[in-house]
Amino acid sequence: MPTHRNSVLGRGAFAAAILMLSGSAVVAASVLSDRDAMSKAIAVLKGDPYGKSVKEVKANIRQGRLVSDGMTKACGSVQIPIWEFHVVVDTGIKDQFKNGVIDGYLALDAKSGKIRCTNLPLLD
Repeated sequence: MPTHRNSVLGRGAFAAAILMLSGSAVVAASVLSDRDAMSKAIAVLKGDPYGKSVKEVKANIRQGRLVSDGMTKACGSVQIPIWEFHVVVDTGIKDQFKNGVIDGYLALDAKSGKIRCTNLPLLD
């Protein structure tokens, strides 16, 4: 008899674990992939001074990361999934920005790809 109860409890625990994992998979599936998020970031940044071509803009994006619940450089604390991109551009204009360098972050809503917040200049 104890073996039967243990197996029933084992199955219950297994079922609970599957439900938890499937819930996480639903959340993960509902956010943009890293490739799609990068495309959205490039579309937002494309133009002067971030780059006139996809290749130029992509070269100025140093890092992208998905933050699901925590701290971001652009928005501070977030409780929704955010794709955050670190962008560094040498404008060549030494009397503007920080000795000609723009160094900041772009945060996009991880589901829609719309701008959530940024500390980059010259974005509409």
